[in-house]
Amino acid sequence: MLSGSADCGGSQRLSGTLRRSIYQTFSHYKGRDVSDDTAKNSVLRQVDDFSRALRAKASEMAIRSCLLVAMMVPSVLFGCSSAVSGKPGSEQVSAAAPPPALVRVREVRQQQIAPRLVAVGTVRPRSFSIIASAADGVVDEFSQEQGSFVKAGTVLAQLRMESTELALDEQRAVLAEKIAQHQQILEPRKEDVEEAEAQHLASAAASAHAEQRLKELQSLASRGATNPSAVDDAELTYNEVRHRLLAANAVFQRVSAGARDEEKQQANARLQAQEKHVAWLMAEKEKRITRAPFDGFLVQEQTYLGQWLSKGDPVATMVQLDEVDVEIPVDQGFISQVAIGHSVRLKIAGTPDPSSADGRWTGTVNSIVPRSASETGSRSFPVIVRIKNRMNGTPDVPIPTLREGMVAEAEFFGSSFQAILVPKDTLVRTSRGTFVFAINSATDGKPSSVRQVMVQPGISQDEWIQVSGSDLESGMLVVTEGAERLRPFQSVQLIQETSDE
Repeated sequence: MLSGSADCGGSQRLSGTLRRSIYQTFSHYKGRDVSDDTAKNSVLRQVDDFSRALRAKASEMAIRSCLLVAMMVPSVLFGCSSAVSGKPGSEQVSAAAPPPALVRVREVRQQQIAPRLVAVGTVRPRSFSIIASAADGVVDEFSQEQGSFVKAGTVLAQLRMESTELALDEQRAVLAEKIAQHQQILEPRKEDVEEAEAQHLASAAASAHAEQRLKELQSLASRGATNPSAVDDAELTYNEVRHRLLAANAVFQRVSAGARDEEKQQANARLQAQEKHVAWLMAEKEKRITRAPFDGFLVQEQTYLGQWLSKGDPVATMVQLDEVDVEIPVDQGFISQVAIGHSVRLKIAGTPDPSSADGRWTGTVNSIVPRSASETGSRSFPVIVRIKNRMNGTPDVPIPTLREGMVAEAEFFGSSFQAILVPKDTLVRTSRGTFVFAINSATDGKPSSVRQVMVQPGISQDEWIQVSGSDLESGMLVVTEGAERLRPFQSVQLIQETSDE
């Protein structure tokens, strides 16, 4: 028994501190077998007496002695408990084992699961074009508004055309000249043919007359009825007329046949060259007109009236939204589970698919870019999912449901396989790794206990998660509630959960 005769002293503050230490020591042992409340009350009275003794004597040596006495309190407490209990022959009551810990458990499962990945991507147009000017000049016309829908071929902007129109008119006149010359060479005029024919006929008649005259004079000369010089003159005249006939005949043949092949080829080449030159000027004129390359939306104006544009300067930006692509970065650990043609479900906030019960859009993997942005530390690969967009409004003024820049949450599934699953609540994560507490069945009258099993978490499915690297089997029990206060091989009392709990 503690008594006030002990040489203890100290201030009231120190005695209060020591009294709390004694209470804490008693509290530590309160789970042991102290027989009844009478013994406990007796101990508490002794603690109070001890505290009053400390307040009465305050020497430093007494305080040190009291600290030693405080360390002996457990023995004193249980000695007092034995004396008060009135049980003969019991000198000291030993501490009883703590009761089994109450825990909830569930069975380990083995079933088919598929890897699942939820990733966030961005909606972008299938076709995107920054339309540039093809020529230098001052903007003379810009009729479209930002955000408007335009058909393919619609004029977006036009440069001033005065110099181009003048040059084009000049060369068109030259082309007309070349066409006329070409036609003249290929098809001789009827009048020229008739003239050549007449010349040929006249030469033939003159030749026949000269030949007849020559024969008459030759007949007279044979009879000596004419002067020989007259015969010579007639012969010369005949030869001259005959040669004129040959010349007229050649002219007639040439005019009737038309120009030579070489002349025709030259005329044709000159005509084609001029036609090409006019076509080039037409193309230069067309370069000064910027048109929409496809049916789409004008999302940005980059010029306006009076602005000087150099060749290659941007005029406007257009997008095509009848189909959209969602670019989704997929980590290298899952990219092997994605293939071109796979169907993907996407959730796009604020724009549900009206044809789907859950509002999710369905797309198809169109391409997988085999390059990551590793220079920035990324190990994700862009996966392009294509979705057929829905257009509201009218054909002339459509309103797209999906628009550029929207955020989409995509869900990918890989190939299924058999796996061991445990509830996620069973995992205990520490610096040494992740483990679960598995139940050892009760044997030889001993209660159930737990053992620590190190695991490697894998993919999850709802409230379950795959584990590997352990000897867990389907049907084993694992702790789902109370694992954080367990120790290996500690006795436990089981409350088995059901799937509905």
